[in-house]
Amino acid sequence: MEKTDVLIVGGGPAGFTCALSARNIYPQKKITLIRKNKTATIPCGVPYIISTLKKPEDNIFSDKPLVDNNIDIMVDDVIDFQGGKAVTATGKKIEYEKLVLATGSRSKSLPIIGAKLDGVYTIKKDFDFLKEFKRKLKDVNDIVIVGGGFIGFEVADELLKLDKKVTIVEVAEHCLGFAFDDEFCELAEDEMRNLGADIITGKKVEGIQGKNQLSSVVLDDKTKLNADMVIISVGYKPNIELAEKLGLRIGESGAIWVNEYLRTSNQNVFAVGDCAEKKEFFSRDAMKLMLASTAMAEGRLAGSNLYNLKVVREFKGTLGTFSTRFGNLSLGESGLTEKKAKRLGFGYVVGNAEAVDRHPGKIKDASKLKVKLIFSSPYSHTLLGGQIAGGKSVGEMTNILSVMIQKGLKDIEIDTLQIGTHPLLTSSPIAYPIIKATVDAILKGTKQSQ
Repeated sequence: MEKTDVLIVGGGPAGFTCALSARNIYPQKKITLIRKNKTATIPCGVPYIISTLKKPEDNIFSDKPLVDNNIDIMVDDVIDFQGGKAVTATGKKIEYEKLVLATGSRSKSLPIIGAKLDGVYTIKKDFDFLKEFKRKLKDVNDIVIVGGGFIGFEVADELLKLDKKVTIVEVAEHCLGFAFDDEFCELAEDEMRNLGADIITGKKVEGIQGKNQLSSVVLDDKTKLNADMVIISVGYKPNIELAEKLGLRIGESGAIWVNEYLRTSNQNVFAVGDCAEKKEFFSRDAMKLMLASTAMAEGRLAGSNLYNLKVVREFKGTLGTFSTRFGNLSLGESGLTEKKAKRLGFGYVVGNAEAVDRHPGKIKDASKLKVKLIFSSPYSHTLLGGQIAGGKSVGEMTNILSVMIQKGLKDIEIDTLQIGTHPLLTSSPIAYPIIKATVDAILKGTKQSQ
């Protein structure tokens, strides 16, 4: 029988951060983190082991912060619970006071013929899988990616760097349509085509053909695509099996229900990261968002409040702030898109702006920025969301939008924002795109009210 004060199941971003946060707040508690794999991979870096990184070993979490903070690491698998004790695959029983489920998510497949043929893969976050997957890439050329989301696009970009022939098949009208408005989706598709990929939208994969080894992908219009490899990238689903064994409440989205402080329906059990249900910031609707940045924020919050509320949660929901990059295009989004605002029934006004992220624009690494902001209208004038396309400056500008939305900034507050600019670092102060788009929204809103 082993005993610990805090047992964290899962060693991804949420579990890792939760352990460190708990150590900071509860220095006298014994903290044990248990994970299935000896080596923990960095989820966001998984696509980049294909080409950008030389080997999967370049994309791992170092255990040093855990070891340096006297956090016990156990490589095992919790498979059940018996009377307040966790039971592992090796037969160990671990007694605990507080339990944190950071069990993450796993990639979805498709219920289609041929999905289990050799050469058909989903992108897993498992170190050993990634080593084998990278090795298999040497023997294939024609690759079909099913699903045009972030992972599909990032994987495609990496494969194109290896001179592979890549075709992306997306059932929706646009790739990345769940995250961006159409004009940003079109920018993404144009960039991916410029990189050399074929993109097919509005078509469904009906089946995968081959005898033992795949040979082609069949679409619902009977088109056949030759393929040496198929990568199914249609999202992830939360790992909730342990939660079900504990009898915890499962939320509307299919993830583990949690309150504002990540506590489950059992006051001594917390859930963080991909396995935990999120609430959309404005609508409060249940959502199944899976981002490492969100997972780490939840891990910090839960770790701080395991025994009592020491850190008050000030934000009321999840914005879904994220960014991506492929080729020379970066995209970022936070809060509501125009499509989401319309679907939720918000009165809104859109502000648009374009500018260069250096000044003057002839500076060597300058890139054009496109900004779209959504403000509530005609009453509160609060920033609801924003999307940005352009160069590498997009990532941090998207984070700025996230702070503005969380703090409920109104258009006039953004219009009068005090900013710092520099020719080598930012857009011109007279054309700063976030402020420029805000002014555009103010002018449109004024016309609407007249």
